[in-house]
Amino acid sequence: MKITQLRNNGDIITLSAVDFETLINKVKTEIKSRPVSTFREYLRYALPGDRCDCADKLPKIIPAAEFRKVGGVRQMKAYNGIVELTVGPLSNKAEVALVKQKASEQPQTRCAFMGSSGKTVKIWTTFTRPDNSLPKTREDAEIFHAHAYWLAVKCYQPQLPFDILPKEPTLEQYSRLSYDPDMMVRPNSVQFYLSQPMAMPDELTYREAVQSEKSPLARAIPGFDSEDAFSMLFEAALGKAYADLEEADCELNADDWQPLTVQLARNCFSSGILEEVVKRTVFHFYKRREEVLIRKMINNIYTESRGFGKKVSLTKEQRLALQTEEFMKRRYEFRFNTQIGEVEYRERHSFHFRFNPVSKSALNSIALDAQMEGIPLWDRDISRYIYSNRIPVFNPLEEFLYRLPKWDGVNRIRVLANTVPCANPHWADLFHRWFLNMVAHWRGMDKKYANSVSPLLVGV
Repeated sequence: MKITQLRNNGDIITLSAVDFETLINKVKTEIKSRPVSTFREYLRYALPGDRCDCADKLPKIIPAAEFRKVGGVRQMKAYNGIVELTVGPLSNKAEVALVKQKASEQPQTRCAFMGSSGKTVKIWTTFTRPDNSLPKTREDAEIFHAHAYWLAVKCYQPQLPFDILPKEPTLEQYSRLSYDPDMMVRPNSVQFYLSQPMAMPDELTYREAVQSEKSPLARAIPGFDSEDAFSMLFEAALGKAYADLEEADCELNADDWQPLTVQLARNCFSSGILEEVVKRTVFHFYKRREEVLIRKMINNIYTESRGFGKKVSLTKEQRLALQTEEFMKRRYEFRFNTQIGEVEYRERHSFHFRFNPVSKSALNSIALDAQMEGIPLWDRDISRYIYSNRIPVFNPLEEFLYRLPKWDGVNRIRVLANTVPCANPHWADLFHRWFLNMVAHWRGMDKKYANSVSPLLVGV
C-alpha cells in the first residue's frame, strides 16, 4: 500500500509515494526544523481565515490512492481503499486524547492521530469489496470511495463525542503532514466490506439527525446562550406581567410590589425559567428587600403551578423569527453570490458539498423540512429570510484572489503570454497590461472606466 505525498517546492510540485510504515514514522517523529510545531504555534496567534505560509511547508498527504505523473498530468495508479475522517474542531489535548481513545475502541480503525493544526483528529479506516479486491479504474474508485466515506461517517459518528467535519470524498482529498508521537496504529485492523456501487450516493438520503431538546429553555429560544436566553425570556415575562396587571385594572405603586412579583413569577414559570434564577433576579430589582418574603412568595407560585415551560411569554412573531433563524443556520449555509446576483445554498451535514442557486424547488424543500420539525414556516417566510441582510455576501473573484499566496516576484503573466505564438513584439507587454486591467475591473477598483478589450486567440 502506497500513500501519495505532494510537496510544494516553489513553482514545482513534486509527487512521491511512501509506504504506510514510512508515513507512520514521519508522523511520530518530527524533523529538526519542526515545521508542524511552528505551524501550530502560528495558529495560536492567527485570526480565523488568515492565510498561513507555514502550512505550505507541510507536505500534502493523499491517503485514498497512489498517484503518478504521466506527461505532466496526475493519474491514479492504484486505489488504496483508505477513508480519512476528520473530527473537530477540538479545544485542547484532552479532547484530542478522548477522540483517539474512542477511535481506538473500533476494530476498523487503522490509525488515529492529531491533525497538523492540533485541533483535529484524523481517523483512517480501510474498505474493500467482498472478494477482497479494490476498484481498478478511476471511475469505479470514485464511486466506491464516495459510498465508503458515507458509510464510515455513519458508523463512527455515533461512537464519537464530537462532530465529524464533512469533506467532499474525492480521491485527491488531502491533509497536511502532522506530528503526533502518541499516534494510535493498528496494522491488522478489520476492513469494511462494501459491494461495488453502480452510481454516486444520492444526496437526498443522508440527513442531519434532529435531536429532541430536553431543556424547555432551549426549546423556547433555540440557538441562544443560556444567559442571553434567560434575559430575553425574563424581559418578555416582565413585560407580559405589566400588561396582565394593566388589563386587570391593578394599579402599581412603589410600596405594593406583591401583585407584580406574583404575576411575574407565574409568567417565568410558564416560560421555563428556573425558580432560583427568578428569585435572584427579583432580589436584584428590589435590592434584596424582604428577601425571605420574596423567596417564599415565588416558591409558592412555582409549587402550585403546573406546566413548567409550556407557555413562553414571547409573542408569536418573536418566537417564529427566532426559530426561523436557528433552523436556517443549523440546517443550511447561505451566501449571496455577487458575480451571478443570486443566493446560493448547501445543506449542512449532508453530501451537498457545493453551493447551488436557490430555486423554487429548494424553497419548498426547506419549508417542508422546517414543518417536519414542527416549525410553521412557509416558502414566503423562507424567501423573506433568504433575501435579507441576514445572508453574507460572497464575491468568488475576491475570494480567489484573497486565497492566492503572496507574490514571489516572478512575472507569470508574461510567461503565460509567451506560450502564444505571436509576431507582434509588443504582445507580451500588451497582454500584461490587459490582464492587470481585467483583474482591477473584477475588483471594481475604478468605477469610472471599464475593461472593454478582450484578446482574440486564433489557433491553427
